[in-house]
Amino acid sequence: MNKKTILIVITIVVLSYIVTSAGFWLVENTFSIAGRVFLYESHRKLIEGKGPAPNQYRYAPYLLVEYFFKYIPLRWYCNTYIKLERWLGFDKRAFVQKENELNLNAHISAEEREKIIEDLESFIKDKLLEITKNPLTTNLIVNVVNNFGWKEWIEDPFTFLQQFSQQMPDNIKDIFDKKSDLTKIINGYANMRFTFTIIILLFLYLWMRIFTNEFVSYVSLFAYSIFIVFSYGDFGQQEFLISVALFIAGITLIYRKKPWWMILVLISLECFVRTDHALFIAVIYSLYNLPLNRKKLSLHGILFFIPIFATYLLAKVFFPNAVYYTLPFILEENLQDPWAIVYPTVFFVLPLLFIKKFGEYEFYKKTWLWMIPFVALNLMMGAVREIRLFLPLMAYLFPVLFTGIVSLYNTNEN
Repeated sequence: MNKKTILIVITIVVLSYIVTSAGFWLVENTFSIAGRVFLYESHRKLIEGKGPAPNQYRYAPYLLVEYFFKYIPLRWYCNTYIKLERWLGFDKRAFVQKENELNLNAHISAEEREKIIEDLESFIKDKLLEITKNPLTTNLIVNVVNNFGWKEWIEDPFTFLQQFSQQMPDNIKDIFDKKSDLTKIINGYANMRFTFTIIILLFLYLWMRIFTNEFVSYVSLFAYSIFIVFSYGDFGQQEFLISVALFIAGITLIYRKKPWWMILVLISLECFVRTDHALFIAVIYSLYNLPLNRKKLSLHGILFFIPIFATYLLAKVFFPNAVYYTLPFILEENLQDPWAIVYPTVFFVLPLLFIKKFGEYEFYKKTWLWMIPFVALNLMMGAVREIRLFLPLMAYLFPVLFTGIVSLYNTNEN
């Protein structure tokens, strides 16, 4: 490999690690303690085919995590998790116990803790005296309250937390067991996101090289990484990076006029991740190959039929008991949500500056119409504030954005 290729590969891996780490801090921090248990239990239900719609229909990611990614021994750093692990006493290394003590004394000294105890005891006595009107009764109740050991909790909170942690249910303790299936699943999802971020950036580079030079294609990797991180701000589904990777591969194959059967295979794979994205790959393929003769019409009809039929099979045959956890149509909610305007505007304001560039490329002149039903469908059935929904559209627009920027600055320099 030459130096450029090595640079691209290393850059893609490093960017993917940074993006996945940032996503892990956002997603898995949200899933700390109870949320991680919820994620694990949800995963088990989805594997068993008993999860809610539409997540249940996007079946491939759960299988990949269950049978492959959870076995990759790559663990992801999470500051919140580490602090909880240490405070609750699951990390029993001597230096950790010493750090806990140093942290406590640095932030709240022993004298300050003693003052807190005195103030609380005085407050309790005053309030009880107001209620009982009897000092003897008040002192008796105070002694009973003190027997619960609350003073010791304040004097040495880490001992209390560690004693409390031992009473936790086993499924919560599993969060802090590095060998538990729960921990493997949590890291498995991050490993899956890491792997497919690498694939996305690789496919994006190849997609950009069709329209731009090596340097611009290289820079685009950094820009798209920012949009991926942005998409983690409102994140619930685990399939979106796999779907984006397949989508970018799809539009690249379409542009390069690869054989029909390759598009067929890709659409079939996409149906196990997101049938709507599979359908739009078929739409783009048909638009780019207009006009259609009778033979082509039949072939293209099959491409349209596959995701529609897959949707029916998933909803009515394979997982008929899956119940939607949100309303199927949320147009009203989107129209009343200010973030449904703000986030897409932030996301697309740069590409839309160069929308006139569509006229310079046959591919865009022929295929741009697919964006209208794509946006409309997400407006009616998707939470528009969830930017991950628009990552495929952003990948489609990236060559327009960067060729527009290059031409703008070249014009100014001349």
